[in-house]
Amino acid sequence: MKFIGPAPEIINGRLAMLGIIAAAVNEAKYSETVAQQVPHVALRLVLMTLIVSYSSLVPILKGAKSEAFGPFTPRAEITNGRAAMLGFAILAVLENKSGVPFF
Repeated sequence: MKFIGPAPEIINGRLAMLGIIAAAVNEAKYSETVAQQVPHVALRLVLMTLIVSYSSLVPILKGAKSEAFGPFTPRAEITNGRAAMLGFAILAVLENKSGVPFF
């Protein structure tokens, strides 16, 4: 498998969407930055990455078509995934510079 085609962007986008929500919830709950959360959630992070990657790759490798389902379109998923990746990166940089949780 090469790093071309839809798989890398879809998987990274889905992980970023889940990651930014998880980071926000944990920040609100425990008042820790993203970097401070990593040691506490390492196992969950690895498991989530494996599950999302596997569940995203199987339909792609089987040749399933991405179809729209109401407002959930393939284009919207890519756009939201890109926004989540950018937002997560900005969140990590801001928190690293300031040393305090954003949420």
